Amino acid sequence: MTKTMIDIPSLTPFMADKRLQRGAVLQMMISKQVKTPIQVMIEHVKSGYLVVSHEMKPDAIPDLLGSTVRVRWETDAAVNTIDLEVVSEQTVWPIRLLAMIPISVGVEIALKGKLDVLPPDSVISVPYKVMGARPIEEKGQALLLKFSPTRLVLATDGYVSKGEFLHLSFTVPSSNQEIVGMAKVVEKNFQDTQTVIELIFTDINEKHHQIIKDYYKKLVTAASSY
Repeated sequence: MTKTMIDIPSLTPFMADKRLQRGAVLQMMISKQVKTPIQVMIEHVKSGYLVVSHEMKPDAIPDLLGSTVRVRWETDAAVNTIDLEVVSEQTVWPIRLLAMIPISVGVEIALKGKLDVLPPDSVISVPYKVMGARPIEEKGQALLLKFSPTRLVLATDGYVSKGEFLHLSFTVPSSNQEIVGMAKVVEKNFQDTQTVIELIFTDINEKHHQIIKDYYKKLVTAASSY
């Protein structure tokens, strides 16, 4: 199956995080030496790649090209995990530069500071496409039950599995702009004859994300005024 651009995990949702700014330091786990993380410094970040540097020790793995690595950091609101593949390396002893592309991104919303999901103030339909599914199962229609700036709760008659990625679109009442994005199914339950799924955004245009944030803020403000 040919991957489309929307299939490819993006670092865009994390780029505003200070832990991914140039000069920031993170711990990086390497698949070849799981027990010992190495400390890396962020050199450059774009939606589709990350460049880091680290000081090589005498016992460092000499060649990381093709290796899978993981960076993970916590904030008050979430635990962020990014798995990457090393596609280029350059060493000027003792410093090694690694260029990496994301292969998987994950966000676990922490209970501390977690934003409540709220119901929209009108009916919002969410057509979606299950990435990688068979043509007969890939397209579906859902109803937005609740949402926050990071999460969606949808009801659907379609077949969707936990862990799958959905390409979805919808329009919120406060804007005529169609919001398009990628989201990962993190929870799945059944209510009556429908499937209820909870998703987290993995790739969304910042302008579209701001519309969701503004709509959420409007609903919070309206709820607190009662």
